Amino acid sequence: MKATETQQADLLSLTNLDQEIARSKSAINNLSSGAQFSELRTIQRDLAAKLINARNALDSVELELKRSEADLSLVEQRILKDEQRLNSTNNSKDAQGIQSELASLARRKSDLEDIELAILDQQEMARAAYKTASTDKTSVDEELSSGEAANETEIMKLRSGLDLMANDRAQQVARIPAELFELYEKKASRGVPVARLLGRECGACRISLGASALNEVTALARDEIATCPECQAILVR
Repeated sequence: MKATETQQADLLSLTNLDQEIARSKSAINNLSSGAQFSELRTIQRDLAAKLINARNALDSVELELKRSEADLSLVEQRILKDEQRLNSTNNSKDAQGIQSELASLARRKSDLEDIELAILDQQEMARAAYKTASTDKTSVDEELSSGEAANETEIMKLRSGLDLMANDRAQQVARIPAELFELYEKKASRGVPVARLLGRECGACRISLGASALNEVTALARDEIATCPECQAILVR
């Protein structure tokens, strides 16, 4: 089959354009899959679980603190009532009993105060853990959101570029004779359809032509289509 040097150049240009289109489509597929965010999403899920656990731990400590405060309040109320009873009684036996109970309540109050201090320490640590987990989760959320937004912007840019390249391709195809384009499509279905002959190397398969094959190719007229004996790509000389 014959093709002018200009037509062969058009075929090479179309090959380069189709390769660029293929790269853009592959990039869009990769970006659309979101695979690049899989590790970050795993971290986000782990931090979400950690945040829930930290919130539950803090809630548990605060509930325990409320119970401790309630117990302490009851003891203090009981002490106040016993002190009032002690001040109002004239019976020594009753006074002795009340004083004994007050001593017992004082020990109970001391124990509850120690417990409350320990719980307050736990509360402080639980709050710190919750704050850290919340900060870490927010940071990852923002990083993921920013990454996904940039990813979507890049996809839109690639799609816009694809539209332009599709228009360019249609114009290039219109300049190529139907029979020649049919040959191009047939070769494109099997690999790189057109490439330059770089010295003695095929630009498509990167295999060097043997001496006899190279002589056959170089002996052809410039408007004769030459093909690589290895990959059958059209060789533009």
